[in-house]
Amino acid sequence: MTSDLSGVSMFTLDAPRREWFVGCTDARLRPGVCAVEANDGEITIVGPGEAPFTFSHREIAELQTALAAAITQAAQDLADS
Repeated sequence: MTSDLSGVSMFTLDAPRREWFVGCTDARLRPGVCAVEANDGEITIVGPGEAPFTFSHREIAELQTALAAAITQAAQDLADS
């Protein structure tokens, strides 16, 4: 994303990707879409119909560690079933 002279942000073809959409399930087990966004050194995650929550600085590393451990455990659970 670049900024023009008026201060309005514009997306360019060579801008890095900053938003991902991931299928997920809400609290009532209904399928939905979660958004993951990276901006200004922070990561924001929004679930279907939920308020966003943001990770910054050290929290990002903790999220990465926790997510990696959860992925490993989920794979083990599937292998055990």
